[in-house]
Amino acid sequence: MRVVIAGDVPLLKSLVRMAIEEAGYTVIGEPDNVEELLAICSSHKVGIVLLDLSISDSERMRVIEKILDIDMYTSIIAISEFVEDDNDQVLFAGARGFLQKPFSMFDLIDMMKKVEPIL
Repeated sequence: MRVVIAGDVPLLKSLVRMAIEEAGYTVIGEPDNVEELLAICSSHKVGIVLLDLSISDSERMRVIEKILDIDMYTSIIAISEFVEDDNDQVLFAGARGFLQKPFSMFDLIDMMKKVEPIL
């Protein structure tokens, strides 16, 4: 399963990468911004996107919609520090999972297994 770790916290991306590669996933990109993320999604078959960008919820919803416009079978897990009322909207926009920081690597892998697209 090909995974993209989209975020702007290098240490978190490193920890997540180690955990998910140990669980058998393949990381194909670690974009730092929306443009890089969309470029990777356009040029590769992506199974799961871990979306942890410091952007507003409304922008995050647009990013989710753009990813799903590229490939509707991509599973998106939104990651955020705060649980806000708008997080339901992120799920409504098409994200298949949500994790609140801090989270354990066990919870992350468990969530990924639950949302894996059938390819």
